[in-house]
Amino acid sequence: MAQKKAREAKKALKAELKAQEKGEVEVEPEALNEMEWGEDEQARLDAALREFPANDGDVKARWKAIAEAVGNRTAKECALRFKEVRGNVLRRREWEERRKQREAEEAAGSAEERAAVAAKAKEAYDVALEEARREQAEAVAAAGEVGDDASAGGGIRRAEDAERSKDALASAGIIATYAAPTVKKHRNAKDISVSNLSVTFHGSTIIAESEFILNWGNRYGFIGRNGSGKSTVMRVVGARAIPIPESLDVFHLQKEYPPADDTALEAVMKVDEERAKVEREIDALNDAMGDDAMGAADDEDADDLADRLTSLYERLDELDASTAETRASAILTGLGFSHKKQHQKTREFSGGWRMRVALARALFIQPELLLLDEPTNHLDMEAVVWLEDYLSKWSKMLFMVCHSQDFLNNVCTHVVHLDHHYKRLVYYKGNYDAFVQTRDEAITEQMKRWQAEQDDIKSMKEYVARFGHGTAKLARQGKSKEKLLNKKLASGLTDKPVVDEVVKFKFPDPGRLPPPVLQVNSLTFGYGDGPNLYEDVDFGLDLDSRVALVGPNGAGKSTLVKIINGELVPRAGQVRPHSHLRMSKFTQHFEDILDYSMTPLDWLMARYPELTREEARKWLGRYGTSGSVQQQVISQLSEGQKAKVVFCNMAKENAHMLLLDEPTNALDMEMIDALAAAINSFRGGVVLVSHDMRLISQVAKEIWIIDKGVRRYDGDIRDFKMDLRRQMQLDETARQKQQQDYSSSSKKQQIPPKPKPPLVVVPPTHQPPPSPAVIVAPQPLADLSDNRPPPAPAGRYVPPALRRQMQDGAAAAASSSCDDHQPAENTTASVPHHKGDGAW
Repeated sequence: MAQKKAREAKKALKAELKAQEKGEVEVEPEALNEMEWGEDEQARLDAALREFPANDGDVKARWKAIAEAVGNRTAKECALRFKEVRGNVLRRREWEERRKQREAEEAAGSAEERAAVAAKAKEAYDVALEEARREQAEAVAAAGEVGDDASAGGGIRRAEDAERSKDALASAGIIATYAAPTVKKHRNAKDISVSNLSVTFHGSTIIAESEFILNWGNRYGFIGRNGSGKSTVMRVVGARAIPIPESLDVFHLQKEYPPADDTALEAVMKVDEERAKVEREIDALNDAMGDDAMGAADDEDADDLADRLTSLYERLDELDASTAETRASAILTGLGFSHKKQHQKTREFSGGWRMRVALARALFIQPELLLLDEPTNHLDMEAVVWLEDYLSKWSKMLFMVCHSQDFLNNVCTHVVHLDHHYKRLVYYKGNYDAFVQTRDEAITEQMKRWQAEQDDIKSMKEYVARFGHGTAKLARQGKSKEKLLNKKLASGLTDKPVVDEVVKFKFPDPGRLPPPVLQVNSLTFGYGDGPNLYEDVDFGLDLDSRVALVGPNGAGKSTLVKIINGELVPRAGQVRPHSHLRMSKFTQHFEDILDYSMTPLDWLMARYPELTREEARKWLGRYGTSGSVQQQVISQLSEGQKAKVVFCNMAKENAHMLLLDEPTNALDMEMIDALAAAINSFRGGVVLVSHDMRLISQVAKEIWIIDKGVRRYDGDIRDFKMDLRRQMQLDETARQKQQQDYSSSSKKQQIPPKPKPPLVVVPPTHQPPPSPAVIVAPQPLADLSDNRPPPAPAGRYVPPALRRQMQDGAAAAASSSCDDHQPAENTTASVPHHKGDGAW
């Protein structure tokens, strides 16, 4: 009997909840949490808030005083209650403002009046909304609820975290709106589909009514111009501010792991909280399955619960503590952590290494949706190759921002392009190369349609203007043409495609200097009492040098650049630059050169007093810094905009030698291409430290490996990458296999088989007739006896068959003869290209 009553009560509760979802029952905000806070406690809290208003003083002290005035409540509980109440007030105010806006619009007469009333109502609503958010932000901060899991370098986001994350976004000025789903999604759905998504940042539109779609099993590369809002969109998705299936866990990697006493290995394995959440959900689902056994749940819900329970048990296996250390160590090793570094405390690491720890945590947890923002920025070439291979096998969902074309090509199955002109997301199937080809073809086709339409309109207008006022017959024809024109205009025309402006800049010609412009002899260097990074290093640089330095992080690539620039003094040896040599250095640490308290225009004028304001504007504009950005404080600029200011300064210095230390970290692909073009047209020397394979392949003539010394690599960057893959015993990616298959098949199609040269009957005692067409250096013959003819002198063509006759001493007759003055094609001897082993 008791069980029957319990089932009836559950059914009634379920019916009431469904009615609330459909809007049949309205829940007042005041009804929330009535059991937790009594009226007297609420009244004391209101009085305490008036007694201790918000100010610039100590926030913790204020809430502690409020808690003492309320009594029996902690400061955090008071702050949470205030946050909840303010949230209810905010929602109620929003409902009320919308109701007033609708009533005013209905009461207004003309369209102009309705527009004026709507604008006035919206302005009032925005003011009230901003006021409420400011008041709420303090309570949220005091309760410790604002943040993006910076303490762990990013974290799992579940459905229960969505409301808190939305508040954090609102306090940061990020608003996301979307159309309500028309179809109820399956409980265990794994695809994300959002209609009419709009995202604004402090009132500036990033996306306007665009579709957002991510499908299970796909790996998406998110690309767009610098400053277009990619990271903001990533924050919206990471905060679950859009409808995401409840069964999906989201991990957004934003910040490095904080300095702590945990070792790197312990930090990665610290998933107890994640495992506990999964176990709690399993317990809850088991209880629900028990209810189903008593008939409380319908068949569809029971199937959903069983599916979810199965996926949770699989998730629990992934987080198995018995294999955690082995898996965590493998990931850290791939990201460049030696055994010693894995057991080093995170507080002893730099920010770049702590970012690697955060990335290792993300890979170790294996969320259903992984969000990565420039994951390769703090990695060396070896770690990039390993991460590329690891992510190319990611079987869940991946959504990442990355500027490396090679990385995107080998990892991504789809590309999402943020079109900053139309404020929309455009989806492309395939990798980055496929995106470029498809987009170019689409722009070309759209331009053709637009031009054809414009030509038709121009022709119709000319006809109407010419014959519209002539004879009756011509006038009728003119009217007919005018109707066709109006109909065409009303039906909608093709938009003229907006093509991104091609970024171009250059480094001025510094003038010539006699080589060598910089000579390094017997260089030995190490930090402090530590071991030497390199010993007895000798090399020279001139104005034709294009050197790329590669090697593991910490091996001394940036250090060598500093030694060349004169910032560090070697322990032994000499660095001898030309007396007139000018060098300019790009550093990834912009604070070392830029004054963040000044605007770019003021900073450039202060650095070069001889420049007028107009000249300084032109210099900045040449390198992509627009007029509005020139007037902003440098601290408020994006990393890409700061990089453009630094490039402008390097050009102004008119250096003979450019020293570029990781110049691509803050650049988009268009800017990277512009940098490559500027380097190739530069008439000075370049020393480049970078992990961007595309830039290195475009500009580098030499590859130097920095690892316990300095040595030249015999090969290009593609050869170097393949050597790394072989050393790490990584399987070839599908794209590389496809490229090799295509290359081999292309060679088979393009190069016909070489025809066998006909044999020539020549007496052994005679020399073959000379051939002035081809000059081949003969191979030395071994074990020749006295009765054999001597080898043909250089400059004469010797058919292969005749060579064999000369070696064997035979004078056999051939089946046919030919004019040996016409040699076979491609008979020039080739010397096999020797590549270095590429070992570190």
